[in-house]
Amino acid sequence: MKKAYLRRQGFTLIELLVVITLIGVLAVAVLSALNPIEQINKGRDAAKRADSSQLLNALDRYFASNEKFPWNNYTGSTANYTTSVDLAFAGTADLVGVGVCSSGAITDANVTGAGTAGCTTNGYLINTQEVKAQFAKRSYFKSSALDADKMYLYKAVSEPSVSVCFIPASKATRDRAGGATSPLKDLNVTAGGIPTTIEICTVAPTAAEWADPTTACFVCIPEE
Repeated sequence: MKKAYLRRQGFTLIELLVVITLIGVLAVAVLSALNPIEQINKGRDAAKRADSSQLLNALDRYFASNEKFPWNNYTGSTANYTTSVDLAFAGTADLVGVGVCSSGAITDANVTGAGTAGCTTNGYLINTQEVKAQFAKRSYFKSSALDADKMYLYKAVSEPSVSVCFIPASKATRDRAGGATSPLKDLNVTAGGIPTTIEICTVAPTAAEWADPTTACFVCIPEE
């Protein structure tokens, strides 16, 4: 009697190639939908928005307790530090007058070193415990940070309110630039890094312009 041999069941080479192709197509579709780089940029924007709010609240509390802002403690020839709350303040958050650090630039070693405060000498906001010393370790408080990564502060003449602004990284936020109703702002930043006004960002920047504070648009806290 002849033995009957059962044919082994399995996938053919063509079937395997079809399955691999389908998996590849699905993987590309999922990655396109999730866009990991965009998710990272959204996370960075969320962190900057939270830190901007924290810095703004600290400045408000300091003003409520002292009837002046940290930069009113400094005198000098620069326009950034004034002795009157009726005068303007404009500049980046790494400036001494903001109150995070009181003297000396925040160096890379200060920021990344374990157990350091992040400042050569703590500023008024840290000394009065309006913010914790660890707050100064944020990368955008470093004087060596890229201009596009820094926070920008602006206080208009005779206005008590301060705005803390940053350039968004996520495409979703950048796409909201342009038009008369855009929530993003144009600070008209000078070549020296000083904001001069806060206006609606009516013209969307190009990819190259987003990297330059003089041409980029900003998210400003408080948001209108």
